[in-house]
Amino acid sequence: MQAIVEVVLPVFGLIACGYLLARSPVLSVEGAKGLTGFVFYVAIPALLFRTVARGITAGQLDFTIVYAYFAGAAVVFAAAMVIGWLVFRRSFAEQALMGMASVFGNTVMLGLPLVYMAFGDAGIVPVSLIVAFHSTILITATTLLLELSRGQRRGYGAIVWTALKALLRNPVILALLAGFVWVSTGLALPTVAERFITLLSGAAAPCALAALGASLAVYRLGGDLRESAAVVALKLLALPAVVWLLCTWVFSLDPLWIAVAVIIAAQPVGANVFILAQQYDTYTARSASAVLISTILSVLVLAVMLAKLAPGAGF
Repeated sequence: MQAIVEVVLPVFGLIACGYLLARSPVLSVEGAKGLTGFVFYVAIPALLFRTVARGITAGQLDFTIVYAYFAGAAVVFAAAMVIGWLVFRRSFAEQALMGMASVFGNTVMLGLPLVYMAFGDAGIVPVSLIVAFHSTILITATTLLLELSRGQRRGYGAIVWTALKALLRNPVILALLAGFVWVSTGLALPTVAERFITLLSGAAAPCALAALGASLAVYRLGGDLRESAAVVALKLLALPAVVWLLCTWVFSLDPLWIAVAVIIAAQPVGANVFILAQQYDTYTARSASAVLISTILSVLVLAVMLAKLAPGAGF
């Protein structure tokens, strides 16, 4: 109950505020996009840079969490495609997008702020490692499958090269690298810079959550809701369960890192699934429904998981 009151309710309260503002004349569509850009390119990178620059070293990075998380994502992705084929009789392109929707979470706008509020600076390193590779791996894999379904309109090498360039331009990656470069100098941040970055960092969580709420105002329920419900079950329940099993029984990660991986796995379906569906003109209604339904239901799912995994709750 304490985890629900102290972490989950304030988080989703901010999301609700963003949603209500977007439904009112106060926050326009362009305003919501500007807020999202500020969060993604400025506030969250400032938070990551500050955390690393305060003393995290490369030796503290354990990429085992990346192996565990994305191995779990691969298992659920494949399972979703099989379900899409055998149960819902979807085309290969639709199966690929169903697979992506089952594993692609809202890691930046919701996951990172939630982990920071629940675990503090200790949770920043593991969540950053997952977030850094999340979009690159999952969007690239899905795009390759979509291109395969349409006769390889583009060369696979071009798709991979585009993904690698995007990785090098990723604000998360750049902020982490900048932090490690600063740590290597052995210098302390100047007082003015420290205060400036701290102010920006403080804006990361509330602005990200409000921007997420505003973005939800554009989604509507549609398509086969049974299929959307299956996707939501895979995303909010199956993926966290598989990731927990891998982190605990296969890779034996630190308990706090396990908690972070599971919480990130339980994030609702991310908006990039809907964006990619629009680009390929397929699976749009069902992906939009999955984003909306999963975000609403994640209130309960994340509350339960935080109650079990938050510091002091035990496993």
